Amino acid sequence: MTSAIQRTELKTHYYTPVHCPFCGTRVMGADPSDETRITACSHTLFIAHDMAFEYRSERFNKSLNLNGLSDREVEERFLREDGGIDAFTDQVRLADAIKVAAYAPAPSAYGSYYGFAPNE
Repeated sequence: MTSAIQRTELKTHYYTPVHCPFCGTRVMGADPSDETRITACSHTLFIAHDMAFEYRSERFNKSLNLNGLSDREVEERFLREDGGIDAFTDQVRLADAIKVAAYAPAPSAYGSYYGFAPNE
């Protein structure tokens, strides 16, 4: 069985742009004129925040049996889980998968989550 997704947490420098560890593509804030623009490379599994997914790849959907589910159905599923989307995305089981979790400091407690895996 493939091990759980590896994770690293950004707590002090949570605002640092996130780049794919496999190809270097800047996935969040890819356009300097629009820091909210998302650019998913072929290694990107998911990009999410505490309240919603911004991007879900087919590999991510397949790994968690989400194929055929709408964004709303998926969000209802993870919202029922203890730990919300953070815990939900920890369930990914793909070889050498990596998750970056970035947390804004209190009182915000807002999190952003980025998942990557090498191409098969």
